[in-house]
Amino acid sequence: MEQNELLLRTAFACMSCDGDIATEEVDMIKQMSKEKNLFGDVEIDKVLDKLVDEINHKGKGFLKQYLVSLAEQTLTEDEELKIADVAVQTIRADNVIQYSEIKFFKVLRSNLKIVSDETLLEKIEGIDEEFLAQDIHADYLQMFEDYFNTIELPCFKLNDIHETR
Repeated sequence: MEQNELLLRTAFACMSCDGDIATEEVDMIKQMSKEKNLFGDVEIDKVLDKLVDEINHKGKGFLKQYLVSLAEQTLTEDEELKIADVAVQTIRADNVIQYSEIKFFKVLRSNLKIVSDETLLEKIEGIDEEFLAQDIHADYLQMFEDYFNTIELPCFKLNDIHETR
């Protein structure tokens, strides 16, 4: 998977992992696409529509597939840092941080093999110890299963990503 696609899937997964697609999160993803060209040369509305269809079809399987594909990537420290940054900024975009988002980030973080917690704390705006503190279930597989056993995903509506401010 190309880095641009991985970053967009990271943002989308973090936006939807709490079972809600907030307008602020969609706005931030569109802003990252437009201003930073972070996701490459894509028609962001069409890609988001496709991702909504995909998560509605696969449900939790979409998020599991994302995490598995992330674990299979061979990334540099800078690429891992960018993934973590996109994840944190997306989670924080709506100013409401759910425990399910923190749990999802911890599972995502466990797939980043090179970048250290110290580097994340130093370089990512908005990240704090809550994102990095060892979970009660420190074992990756247990965290993975715990997250997916507790989250319920609704059927998202395309309006969720088109009704931006």
